[in-house]
Amino acid sequence: MTTYGLRPQMAGITAGVVIALVVGVGAVIASGRETAPETGDVPLSWTEGACVRRTGPRVGLVLCEQATGRVSAITATPPRCPDDTDEFVSLGSGRTACVRNTGGDHPGDAGNGGGVLRTGDCVAVRGGERPCADGDWYGRVTGVAESARRCPLGTVEALPLKGGEVACLGKDGRVVTAGDCVERPELPTSTRLLVKVACASERAWARVTGRVESPTRCAEGSDRYLRSLRGTEVICLSGVGATRSGP
Repeated sequence: MTTYGLRPQMAGITAGVVIALVVGVGAVIASGRETAPETGDVPLSWTEGACVRRTGPRVGLVLCEQATGRVSAITATPPRCPDDTDEFVSLGSGRTACVRNTGGDHPGDAGNGGGVLRTGDCVAVRGGERPCADGDWYGRVTGVAESARRCPLGTVEALPLKGGEVACLGKDGRVVTAGDCVERPELPTSTRLLVKVACASERAWARVTGRVESPTRCAEGSDRYLRSLRGTEVICLSGVGATRSGP
C-alpha cells in the first residue's frame, strides 16, 4: 500500500457571523455596564425581546417600529443561541445577543448559510456555513455532537468545532465514502482534499473502499490508502482502470 498525507479537512467551523456592536446607534457600553437613552416611556437596553436595527455594518437598539431584528436571548460568549438565530451581536464583557430578523430574510434557517450550525446546514471546506443552494460547500451537517462517537447514523465524517463539539457530515457534497472515485493527489504528500469524479472518467485514479481507523481494517482488494494528518482515520482505496498500477 502507498500512503499519501492529507491536510485535516477542517480545523474548525465558525457557526454564524459575530458582529461587533457599534456604539452610537443604540446602547452605550462602558466599563462592562450598559446604559441607554430612553424614548418616552420605552427604555432601550440589551435584554431579551429588545428591538434592533442593522444599518450597513452597524447594529443598534431602536424602537420596535424601526426594527429589522429582535433579541431572542442574551447568552455567554461563545454563544449558545436558539436554533432560529440569524446573527450574533457581541456586547463585550463575555456576553452575546442572539438576534432573529423580523422580515422574511432568515440566513439562520437550516441551509441558508448563517446563524446556529445544525442539521441540514452546509459547511465550507475551510470552515463557516455556506448557503446550500450555492453549491460551493464541502459537506452537509447531519448533527452537532459532543464527539464523533455520538454522531447520528448516516454520518461519514466528523469535523471539530470551536468549543469542543464536532459537526457530523453525511455523504453529500465533497465528502467521500465507499464507492466514490477520486482524482489522484498532485503529490504523495498533497495537502489538498480529495476530489470526487465519475468512476468512468479518465481522471478517476482510485475508488474508495471504506473509511476505517487503521490500514489493517481496509477491505479486501484495497491496494492503497490515504491517512489524514490528524491521524484519526484512514481512507482505503483501490486503483481504477489504467491507473491501477500507479503508486
